[in-house]
Amino acid sequence: MAKRNLFPLVCLVAAITGCTPAPAPATSAKSGVETPKACGDNDRALPGTGLCASGAAGLLALAPGDRPNAPRGCMWTVNEAPFADEFLLYYAAKCAGKVTTLEYAGGAHMAELTYVTSAISGDAVKGQKAVRIAGGGRPGEPNAGILGTAREALGNPALAAKCQVFPAKNPNWPTDALVVDVSPAEAAKARKDEPRTACGPFGLDEDSQSFWRVFQGFSWYFELGQDEMEVDPGSFTLVHKDDKGQWVRSSGQ
Repeated sequence: MAKRNLFPLVCLVAAITGCTPAPAPATSAKSGVETPKACGDNDRALPGTGLCASGAAGLLALAPGDRPNAPRGCMWTVNEAPFADEFLLYYAAKCAGKVTTLEYAGGAHMAELTYVTSAISGDAVKGQKAVRIAGGGRPGEPNAGILGTAREALGNPALAAKCQVFPAKNPNWPTDALVVDVSPAEAAKARKDEPRTACGPFGLDEDSQSFWRVFQGFSWYFELGQDEMEVDPGSFTLVHKDDKGQWVRSSGQ
């Protein structure tokens, strides 16, 4: 597969699905390869990839930890979004027939996934950022992309030098979630009667579901607000077609 170009100034619109995730008998969990088959009566093909929803669910490389609950009265369904020269698969909330949908846009420094629509709020959140994507780390330094991005955005070298990457340890988030924060000793100086923030716009914010994950060669910053999650941040998975024309999980580069 050719090297991925994450940051062209391009906007691509995600396709909406209305299918319930199901086991994927046509997918190898070990290899992450989807074997084409006709979709069953209770299944359907996703418009962009042409994958059956069940096969797409089987391609998801789910992060460790429990899956979050879908918003009340909703269910998780597989959705997809064109992502540069790949596709992004993820679980999205489906509520009363509406599916939360994300759109990819490249940028000079970071790419973005913004809401096209919300299954709960409709078009009211259109254009609001859900995820921002930066470069990955370096050999032996998987979190270098996170720390570099956060320190640069902070814009204060003295304060930035105090920031490091720590496991988030939030039971409601994927177990590989990370935050940029100051040392425990420095954090102990903050007021105890209000949510704490640290390290700038990409740092800790105890009043929001904001955190980093590193996977498939990129650093992903999730900004999922204060309310129930409308996407499962532990389900995001990039896929591409291999030289045999089969959809497979993309590897980190």
